[in-house]
Order: sequence, then structure tokens, then C-alpha cells
Amino acid sequence: MEKENLPVKQLRFGDTGNALDDKEGRYTLGPLICEGDDLFNNVITFRVSDATINLPTFDMGHSGDIYFEFRTAMENAVLFHSKGPSDYIKLSIVGGNQLQFQYQAGLGPMAVIRETSYKLADDNWHSVSVERNRKEAMIVVDGALKAVVREPPGPVRALHLTSELVVGASTDYRDGFTGCIRGLLINGQHVDLRNYAHRGLYGISEGCIGKCQSNPCLNNGTCFERYDSYWCDCRWTAFKGPICADEIGVNMRQTSMIKYDFMGSWRSTISENIRVGFTTTNPKGFLLGFHSNISKEYLTIMISNSGHLRVVFDFGFERQEVVYPEKLFHLGQYHDFRFSRKNSGATLVMQVDNYKPMETHFNIKASADAQFNNIQYMYIGKNESMTEGFIGCISRVEFDDIYPLKLLFQQAGPINVQSLGTPLTEDYCGVEPITHPPDVIETRPPPIVDEEKLRKAYNQTDSAILG
Repeated sequence: MEKENLPVKQLRFGDTGNALDDKEGRYTLGPLICEGDDLFNNVITFRVSDATINLPTFDMGHSGDIYFEFRTAMENAVLFHSKGPSDYIKLSIVGGNQLQFQYQAGLGPMAVIRETSYKLADDNWHSVSVERNRKEAMIVVDGALKAVVREPPGPVRALHLTSELVVGASTDYRDGFTGCIRGLLINGQHVDLRNYAHRGLYGISEGCIGKCQSNPCLNNGTCFERYDSYWCDCRWTAFKGPICADEIGVNMRQTSMIKYDFMGSWRSTISENIRVGFTTTNPKGFLLGFHSNISKEYLTIMISNSGHLRVVFDFGFERQEVVYPEKLFHLGQYHDFRFSRKNSGATLVMQVDNYKPMETHFNIKASADAQFNNIQYMYIGKNESMTEGFIGCISRVEFDDIYPLKLLFQQAGPINVQSLGTPLTEDYCGVEPITHPPDVIETRPPPIVDEEKLRKAYNQTDSAILG
């Protein structure tokens, strides 16, 4: 049953038998099952900018309309194009926030332009409807934003188009669109876009599938979709590089120290997320520490004299020490250490590399709390009371949304993070960045040649050989 026949209000049964036969009628009514709106489920992706769907010639004549929805991050692209000997129609997105419907019907080029106060190239769905009739040409964006251009006075000439209606680029495959299109209606008739995707057309996929769906940006980098490509925003990570996988580290010396000053924006935390990567051959050393002169509370992550990893802290209820067991950390291997707290700060979680996290629970008195109050300073390598610091490489340092090494090495970095002692340079700590295999490069296949026409052209007799 089609949605046009809903709602069903009445069922009628007729009887073609007679009063003496044994026939009977019976029906059952089950639950209403909806399989979705095929108009909006009929969606395709344009993976490359010169991919197109070539529809039959659009006989626009004196009146016609086209409706569809699109999703893209491209700021300038042709959405559809068709032309005749002198006439044409073209819909383009311009500057990311403007749609232009251009056409010509014998009296010179005309344009209907609708600009929006928001981005159309924002990788969200937007709708557009274009119409031209005897009185006017019109464009409607997102069902509400309308622009109209009246036809010049006098007889209105029909649009004469002879080419295919090319969706996704111009008729010569330039200025193309990447993104998704669905719900295409031409003069109210639904166009089955999926059918074209099923034909294996160049650069066309069924569904709305972008590059970001494979999660290419690592370490919590944010992926921004472009459909023929993507880019990763690494600002909220301790990494850099095209996929947020390049280490930002530093080779620490005995007299080196990095200090991050919260400068009045002191933090009080009940659950922290801390991360530090390191490699060393020294059986002792201070990795990372946090301190408050106000509350006298602190947290220190270090390698002990025995080569084990120790976490020592005092958050006001009593001094605590936790040692990560059964593993030595001074053997020159690179390790990735993560520290966090949960259950209102009463449970400490430590994870090294990809091993199973280790949880330690503390009994906190009812009169106390586990909040780390008024954090003022973060130290890397050593603190100001120490004479000897960590010897080795430290990278990927995170404290919640603070990435001190990234800040230290960026151009014109903030004044609240600085290195003291022996000058330091950026290092990747021997960790080669992860890379993804390159995408398969798609190229438009050559046009299909009509060999019979070609043969006839070569066999024409109205030619002469000179010489």
C-alpha cells in the first residue's frame, strides 16, 4: 500500500456467491508497518567533483520545476546544468551561503539569487526548489527563503534544452559538487537516484557516505567532511599532523624543566584525565606533577629507583601512593600512561599501553572529600624543589583539555608555559606516526565511442588525396 492511500478508514467486502453455497470471507488486521519514506531514503553520494548523473533531456518549455535536498561542505559548485543551442539552466552554490539559478530563454541571461544568513556548505541537509513559468522564475531554500525574478513584459519564449540534465557538475564536468543528494523531483516526478548508483557509475555511491565515517582522525581529533577528502582538527589533542598522529615530545635533560602556570585560572577537580608518554633508560625520574601552594595538595607521577611507575598524591584526605606492579619502565621502551579518577574521586584508574586498566579504590571519610583543590602549577621533568630531573623523552602530555607541550612548541605560544634550564627542542620520541593507506584515485573513464559512426566518417568518399 502506498502512502497516498493512507489513512485507511473503511474496509468493504462484496459477495459474488449465493445464499446456498458454503463460501465465507475472512480478514485479519495486523500492526501498521512503515518502511520509511522512499523519497528521502533515495540518497546518493558524489565522491569526486567530476562525477555526474546524466538524466534525460528536461523539456522545461514554458514551465517546469526541480526540487531536491543536498548536503555538502563545498562552497562553490554546480548542482545541475542543461543547455540547448542557445538556452540553458544552471543551479550553483556560491560562497557557501548563496544559491544561484541562472537561465536563458532567448532574451539574454537571467538569474535568481537567494543568499542565506547561515552556511549552506555546513555538511547538513538543505532543500532547494527552482521553478520557471510564464510569469516568473523562483528559488526557495529550506522551504522558507524565497527569491523571485519576474519575466520581462511581452511574449514568454519556451526554454529549448537539448542536452542531458547533468546533476553534480556542468555539462562539461567542471565546477563539480561533492556531497549527497536525495529526494530529487522533476516536475513532481520522483527520480530514482539509487538506480543510477546501482549501475556502478563513476564516482557515485548509494547512501550518504563520507570519508569521516571510517574515523580517520586519531587521538580524538575532529574530522571535517569534504566527501572527496577530509581534514582533521587536532586542536583538542596532544598531537599534530594530517590525522593527529604525529608525536609532540621533548628530550629532557637532567637540568631541564617545563612549567605550566594556571595564572589565576586555578582548577579544582574531582575526576581528572591525565596522559603522558615516555621512554627512558634511567631507573628513576619525575615525569609529571601538579601542585597547589594554596591547598598544599599535589599529584606526582614518577619512576621509582626500582624502575616501577609510582603515583603519589595528597588531595586533602591523606597521602596515598600507588605502584603499577609487575612491570619495569626504565628499559628504553616507549610507554603510554593514562590516569583518571571516577566514583567522586574515590577510585583511581591507571592504564599502561594497551594492557587492562588497574583500579584502586580508597575509603574516604564522610567528613573529607577527594577534590584536588586550586591546582596552580603543572611540571614536566622535575619541579622547582628538585636538583635532578628526568632523563629521556616525554610526549603526548594531556591534563583534561590542556596540552602543555603543544603550547610550548607552537609559534607565538602563550606566556604561561615555558621551559627552564637546558634549552629544549621538539622530538617525536622515536614513535613513527601512524599513516593510512592512500585512497584509490578515481579518474573519469573515457567517453564511449560509437565505432560505427567513426567508421562511416573515415569511409566518406567526398575527400581527396593530394601529392
